[in-house]
Amino acid sequence: MSGRPQFRKSQGIVPYGVGAIVDFPDDSLMAAGLDMWPQVSSNLDQGARARIEEVTRIIDGRLQRRLSAELGRRISRFLSPADAPEGGRHHAQAAQPDLSRAFMPFVRFPRWHFCPRCRTLWELPWNTPMRDRSLKCNSDVRLKEGTAENCSKLSDYRKPTLIPVRFAVACARGHITDFPWQEWAHLGQQNCGAGSGELFLVATGAAGLAGIEVRCHRCSARRTLVGAFGQDRDPFREIWPNGCTGERPWLGPNANQPDCPEQPTTIQRGASNAYFANVMNSILIPPYSRLLQQVLDRPDVWRQIQAQPLLDGSLPREPLLVLAEIHGVDGETFIQAVEERLAKGTDEVASPVSEEEYRLAEYRAFLGPRPPSSERRDFDLSPRSTTDYSGQFQEYFQSIVMIPRLRETRVLTGFTRVVPSASSDHAADLSLADQDWLPAMEVRGEGIFLVIDAERISSWISGSEEIATRVDTINERLARVAQERQLTETRRVSAEFLMIHTFAHVLIRQLIFDCGYDSSSLRERIYVGGEGDDKMTGLLIYTASGDSEGTLGGLVRQGLPGRLENSVLASISNAGLCSSDPLCIESHGQGVSGLNLSACHACCLLPETSCEEGNRLLDRALLIGTPSDTRIGFFSDLNRQ
Repeated sequence: MSGRPQFRKSQGIVPYGVGAIVDFPDDSLMAAGLDMWPQVSSNLDQGARARIEEVTRIIDGRLQRRLSAELGRRISRFLSPADAPEGGRHHAQAAQPDLSRAFMPFVRFPRWHFCPRCRTLWELPWNTPMRDRSLKCNSDVRLKEGTAENCSKLSDYRKPTLIPVRFAVACARGHITDFPWQEWAHLGQQNCGAGSGELFLVATGAAGLAGIEVRCHRCSARRTLVGAFGQDRDPFREIWPNGCTGERPWLGPNANQPDCPEQPTTIQRGASNAYFANVMNSILIPPYSRLLQQVLDRPDVWRQIQAQPLLDGSLPREPLLVLAEIHGVDGETFIQAVEERLAKGTDEVASPVSEEEYRLAEYRAFLGPRPPSSERRDFDLSPRSTTDYSGQFQEYFQSIVMIPRLRETRVLTGFTRVVPSASSDHAADLSLADQDWLPAMEVRGEGIFLVIDAERISSWISGSEEIATRVDTINERLARVAQERQLTETRRVSAEFLMIHTFAHVLIRQLIFDCGYDSSSLRERIYVGGEGDDKMTGLLIYTASGDSEGTLGGLVRQGLPGRLENSVLASISNAGLCSSDPLCIESHGQGVSGLNLSACHACCLLPETSCEEGNRLLDRALLIGTPSDTRIGFFSDLNRQ
């Protein structure tokens, strides 16, 4: 395993979580599984592991309970990637290293490399160290005769360093293996058995995949990569008759999962379909944001409480008062909370909670009372009356809440390749053995929460049949995608969701200019669904920088009266003008699987880290209407100003 200081802590969840291929300046590595993380690694002594866990522990009791129910095992905490030792590897080996820091584990992938000088293909031993001599070409064979010396004849410092090949074979369940260069070169003819050091990766000069050819030195077999990316048929049927090999290199050399039903397909090492992280996001809300609650949700604290001997059927007061003082909470309140939790029986795994129910709790928290001054470190509110804003603005928005402080937890629960999937049944494992923790990161920032008037939305939907037609088009395509990917559930979206989601995108694009944030520093969280008192028609726009302890208040400031109206009006006005019109506004399907209608990079799309839906499920026409029918635009009246 090898750690690299170029790897930032915040990247260890997204985009380079467990199983992701990381292209470093001179190497290609894969993030290793949780079994090898420094918090549990047998390579470190118990004291170092405990110290690292202390500084990387993330507590979010609400999300812990939800994931425990969904995964069927107790999740007691989340752990973030560790910070690398300062000064590099040599500093880490000093007499008194910082025990709170450690290198994150990686494995070498792909194993096949080629020499940039003589084009020889080499298959390296499992997890070859970075400074190993086998990373230098030592070939005695030549692709063409000439006057230059073979690489083996060169001195060590002149021998070229091998370069990772850029192709691999993966399946939709996350399995991945090296491209079968030896078998591919001899496909359809007798295999001479030539392997590492006897194959060449040649650029023929032809266009596309025909320009990449693998040749055998021993028998002169050759084959281009034409057909290796075949989607209509399995290009590896003759090589792997039983289908996917089930290899999981991020978990070790012998971690194969046999009998995988998926069809393997060729991918490029750095392509976007090489890794799709399944990330669950959660806003820390009361009562879980209270310091007392976070202390009780810590597994180490709860173990200390449970270890206390009972005296006359009750826990002793003195040890509990000491614990309360250590963690900065009131002693009597702490004892009362402990007794209440023990009476409820917290060892039981809660029932699963739907995404709609989970978001409803956040929705109510944003519209609820402001926390006491002593409990505002992770969650704070500043509600604004809609009467403070312009008259026409009041007609569209029901509630406006400034959020000076919030904390988001992002947890990696699994990943897929080739195609994205939120289904846990199709996600790859993060570890060999189930852990009672998951990798996560926390983000502190600020936000603006807006609730759009529900009655106006209902009147808008009933005002045009074209709205239902456009929504049905998206739902039909969602059903087709679910069928193609063999998902057990088919998702359906509503007109409210499409409209509010698209509005969030155009407003973020405008706030980027108004607040000065870069385009990937703002995120959306959509709250739509429910009926009656549980009806949700809101959106949260918040800062999303994972490398800081918060922000400077620019986003909240832009939500104040006199500023927010200008941002909303400008965003709607800009939505009415797209440089790709009329093609964009008249489009019948754009983006992946046609899941966008009138939405493109010029008018609506954001960095994918900013969008919950991966830049899908957008329709600008539901904001401003179409040239032939402005009634289908919810904000059409604002667009005409």
